[in-house]
Amino acid sequence: MIFVIRHGQTDFNKEGRMQGRNGLPLNEEGLRQSNVLKGKLKDVEFHYVFSSLQQRAVQKLKLS
Repeated sequence: MIFVIRHGQTDFNKEGRMQGRNGLPLNEEGLRQSNVLKGKLKDVEFHYVFSSLQQRAVQKLKLS
């Protein structure tokens, strides 16, 4: 099975602006979205993970 997941919301997303390669972090809503997804995927065993190196794609989530 293949999962394709996009990063959560950033301030540029919220404003409808293009961000391209700007290294913007997730905003509070993006962090909330990521934590929800984390809960949904907690039991999935991933064999390979490919990720962008952008801050918004790899930043650590706040623990709830």
